Amino acid sequence: MVFSPAANHAPLAGLNSMRFKSATLLSKKLDTCRGGRIYWMDPRRYPLTTVLSRRRMLQTAMAMTLAPAALATAEDADAVADLAPTVSRVYPGTDGRLVYAADEQGNTIPDFSHAGYRGGGAPIPTAAIKETLWPVAGDNTASVQAAIDRVSALPLDKNGFRGAVLLKMGYYKMATPITIQASGMVLRGEGMGDTGTILIGTGNPRANAAEGGGRGRTLPTLVKIAGTAGWVTKNETLQTVADDYVPVGARNIRVASARGYKPGDTVIVRRIGNQDWINTMGMNGTTPATRWQPFNVEWDRVVVDVQGNTITIDAPITCAIEKRWGGGEVVKYEDPGRIENVGVENLRGMSEFDPTKRTRDYGNMDRPNYVAEEYYSDEDHYWNFITFDNIRNGWVRNVTALHFAYSMVGTQRGAKWITVQDCVSREPVSRRMGARRFTFGLRGELTLVQRCHSDKGRHSFMMGQPTATSNVYLDCTATHPYSSSETHEQWATGGLYDNVHAPLTARFWKDIVIGWGGGNTVFWNCEGPFLVQKPPTAQNYSFGHIGVDSVAFNIAFQDPTKEGGYIESLDKHVAPRSLYLTQLRDRLGPAAVENIKAPGQKS
Repeated sequence: MVFSPAANHAPLAGLNSMRFKSATLLSKKLDTCRGGRIYWMDPRRYPLTTVLSRRRMLQTAMAMTLAPAALATAEDADAVADLAPTVSRVYPGTDGRLVYAADEQGNTIPDFSHAGYRGGGAPIPTAAIKETLWPVAGDNTASVQAAIDRVSALPLDKNGFRGAVLLKMGYYKMATPITIQASGMVLRGEGMGDTGTILIGTGNPRANAAEGGGRGRTLPTLVKIAGTAGWVTKNETLQTVADDYVPVGARNIRVASARGYKPGDTVIVRRIGNQDWINTMGMNGTTPATRWQPFNVEWDRVVVDVQGNTITIDAPITCAIEKRWGGGEVVKYEDPGRIENVGVENLRGMSEFDPTKRTRDYGNMDRPNYVAEEYYSDEDHYWNFITFDNIRNGWVRNVTALHFAYSMVGTQRGAKWITVQDCVSREPVSRRMGARRFTFGLRGELTLVQRCHSDKGRHSFMMGQPTATSNVYLDCTATHPYSSSETHEQWATGGLYDNVHAPLTARFWKDIVIGWGGGNTVFWNCEGPFLVQKPPTAQNYSFGHIGVDSVAFNIAFQDPTKEGGYIESLDKHVAPRSLYLTQLRDRLGPAAVENIKAPGQKS
């Protein structure tokens, strides 16, 4: 070891005052320990010429070992940490912006930053209070619904809001669901904790729960947010995609004729999946459980530019469009029945249940006939807390859910640009088996779920069905899970699990119609056991995952003969920490990240 002669040293009095900042470590060198003090000098002023004596080296080493307080804070630990590795498919360039490496077909990791309220990066607004309500004895459904209806009848202000109904703290028993069907309406409470605003679903609502629609929506829901209808295509505007192959991550789509298209048009981009594609996917079995029918993947997009016959859309596609599998289409739509700017915030929901109904049976574990500790298993009560359909730009924030059998928050096909943040689900009550406990269930598109926690869920953070595209889970945690969080219910595409702590899978389901749960799924800096497998014609990715590539749940439905997915930097987190937040910064700037971050949440 060599250091310069001591001169003009600036002492740090006492070891407890040491601060190992990264800039200090780069610009200064430790010289010696003398009289209980540590001296520092600037190597730019003093050449590294003097050899440190053996005694000095021992003194230096002892001083370093006796200074744990200097590294006690997270800030200091970060300052001396190794640089995180990067991965080959998307990585920071020399200018700090992300670089995307295409595969041999031109597919890239998609830009996920369009997920969330108003297309990502927009702060959730606070609507003015227009009605204030206190709980009453007995059933509160009628009074709460009447307050919602009164505010829903007010005119929209210039920002697209009518106002908020404030439910004062207390218990609101509700025997029937409440619905929000108008734009600009917010349901707000006075706290998500034990002493806040608590909505309690009572009775057995299952007999009258047939609502139609996707899985989960057919079950009783306490708070339903939905417009009267979704988008309706204008078929006379339909144009066929002209290219043989449009890759994952693309935003430019060449059509036969772009005449009549202009920026601002709302369009459906359709990827056709014919029988030949299903055969290639291996989903052409001889029984309904192993056989898919042809279906399409559809993206709800906005035209941002038109050049010649090339239409540029606002957000990328998440599954390649291939002429050999049926090609693709672009068509304009209208959606007058959709609502927007609707939120639920700062309250708690609970579902009453019968505590005498209990069981020790568990399903979908690592073996059949799994029997363990007894638990509450009543299912004749509310299954969903909050669901969204036929809406764009909505949110749920700072909400707690207890005892719901299926989901805390769910989105359906007609839901787009939703943010769910800072929410907690605890103690769901149902049997611990299939088709239950999908705590956050996304079947729409461009939804951001961040900083949420699911306890004792099964598929706690789920993306399901071909309608589920471009969704993001960020900084979410599942504790005591009874199954894996995953793409589910057949070919959900282009989802991101970003810093999620939970068992995760993106895989093939054997002997069940789910088949390939999803494609082009990305796990980024996640932690926990996981399983990724490569579908034919697509890929699933794991970057910077800490955990074992193996899960113990639903083993009977696993097929280990399927090709493994793309795994890079196993057991070592990568840079950047968050893919979503970094993509958002690149697209909209640092202010957009600050708009949606919580204090202490790193980008």
